[in-house]
This record gives sequence, C-alpha cells and structure tokens, in this order.
Amino acid sequence: MKPKSRGNGQGCAYQRGRTWEAQVIVGWKQPKDPTQKPIPDKRRKGGFRTKREAIAYCTEILKVNGLKKQISLYNLYKQWEKMYSPRVSAKTMEGYFQAFHYFENLHPVRIDLITATDLQQCMDECDKGKRTHEMMKTTANLLWKYAMDSGYISANAASNLYTGKGKSVQREPITDDELKMIRNAIGKEPYADYVFCLCYLGFRPSEFLSLKKSDYHIDGRIHFLIGGSKTDAGRDRRVVIPAQIRSILDERMSVIGTDLLFPMVCHDRKGNFIGYKQMTHNYFNNFVFRPLMAHLGISGRVPYSARHTYADKLKRASGDAKDKAALIGHSDYDFTQHKYQSAPLEDLKKVVDSIK
Repeated sequence: MKPKSRGNGQGCAYQRGRTWEAQVIVGWKQPKDPTQKPIPDKRRKGGFRTKREAIAYCTEILKVNGLKKQISLYNLYKQWEKMYSPRVSAKTMEGYFQAFHYFENLHPVRIDLITATDLQQCMDECDKGKRTHEMMKTTANLLWKYAMDSGYISANAASNLYTGKGKSVQREPITDDELKMIRNAIGKEPYADYVFCLCYLGFRPSEFLSLKKSDYHIDGRIHFLIGGSKTDAGRDRRVVIPAQIRSILDERMSVIGTDLLFPMVCHDRKGNFIGYKQMTHNYFNNFVFRPLMAHLGISGRVPYSARHTYADKLKRASGDAKDKAALIGHSDYDFTQHKYQSAPLEDLKKVVDSIK
C-alpha cells in the first residue's frame, strides 16, 4: 500500500493490516557503483494501533537523529534561490540554474553527507568547457556558504574544487552555406528570422534578446542599434544594421503590442495568441535555436556561434581594425575609445556595407 503523503523529511505512516507502520528516512547511502543514485537509509517500525501513534514515533526518531534541520541539495537550492534571486539579474540566476543541473546526481542527497569528492566527481564528469566548470564551482560555493549560514553544515566542501587547466570549448561559426539555409527558412520555421538577424548583428544572445524598439536609431541614411552590456567595450555600443537584415528589422519595428524587437510570442493552451514577453537565453537555446538547427540538419552549433559568424564576416570586410572592434565590442577598442575618441558612424557604416 502506498504510504500516506507528508512533508519531505518528516517521515510517513501507512496501514499494514489492522496496525500502522512508521517509516523515516534518516540519511542516504552512496552505492558502490558511483553512477547509481544514492539509496535512502530508512528506519521502520510497525505494530502501532493508530496513525497518530506512528506519526509520533517518526517525530521522536527525527529528534534522536538530529535531522530537523537536515535538507537535500535540491531543496537547499530552492531555498537559496528564493532568497538570492532578488539580488541579481534573471540572466545571472539562469547561469546558476544551468550550473546546478550538472550536480544532478547529488540533488536528492542530504547536504551534510555530500563531500568535496562528490562535488569534484560531478565537475570531472561534466564535458563542458572551463567557463561551465567555473560557474559550477561558484554555484556550489554560494550554496555551501548559505548552508553554513543556515546552520545545516559546519564546513564548506566546495571551497577547493578544481576547474581544470584552461580547457575550453571552441564554438564553430555558422558557415555561409548554413546561413543561406537559415535565410530560406524564414517564414517556414519559427523564429528563423531571429537567428538570421543574430548572425548579422554580433550581439551576444542575451544582449540580442534584450533589444528594444527604442534602441533602433536613424541618423541620416545610417540605421543602427545601441545595445550590449557585458563589458565596458561592449556596453551601449552602436551597431550599424546591414542591408541584409534591414527589411526584417523594419518589420519588427511595426509589430504592435511589445516594446521588444525580438520578443517571445505567447499562446494559451488552445493555441490562441495572448501577447509577447521577453525570451530568456535558456528558452531561445532549447526551444528556438536547437530545434531550428535540427530541422535544417545543422549540427555542432550553439547560439553564441552566431557571434563568431559576425566576427568572421568582419574579418573579411574592409575597414579599420578599431572600427571592427567597436562593432563587436572587443576589449582592444575599449582602450582606443578612452585614449582617442568613438568611431564615427560613417566609418562603421563603411565596414558594415562591405559585409557579405
């Protein structure tokens, strides 16, 4: 018979014939095979005349084992997330959430039973690049410090995690042939125009998704966007709109009901359109970019590949190196603009006009 439902970690009681049995999870055992999930360590006792007596026994066992304040890693994260999310941006929290995913094998384990070796094993098994490993270490440190402040543990098992010797993942650019496939998919595949524009603007995906109609400017015959936020060089930079996507941008400007240039189109469960909202990087990656690439038969690309595509186009374009750096927001331009002056829009337009 299925145990009666109670709160996590409080134990449960279920009827066995004419009597009741109490069951409490007092910890988790790590199986010999490290690929298997932890096994719950249960305490059981039967023969209680009533459910009330069985529940009372659960409470006593928890008191004896001192587990009132123990918590699983997953539940700790949810507690910490509620406390920490108002302090940082949604993008930052999304990064923590993605990093936390790679500790999935430890999610059900009590925080006080997880060792530095357990955390390091998760990091070693993660086949992502150094940035992901560094985010995993940062996330673990924040969680363990929160756990210490909350009285769950007395030591930080995440303080000395090893992130690797500079291992990184090379993001391959979207090729010209693949870009033609994306352009031909506009009007046939959802959001294909978004991905196409991303390849011709050079913004990081999160910067791209944050662009508003008020970021679109016209100075004489020059149409440009002002956006970017990650670095001093990339912040509020002017990006001239190439002719290849001008008509798409003009079309986006005429969309009623949103101040975003590239919003998420929302529908209810019946498929009826209900409005727009800002698309997260996670949604763009998992429900826009990846499905589009799969439908087109393009593999090995990530949203950031579009920025590399733009960088490659700039390399092949004519113009001064400082103007190219200004368009993509690289750090070498950060020095130039502070020492001299901002790149004139006319010079930026000459570079963009030569992009193929």
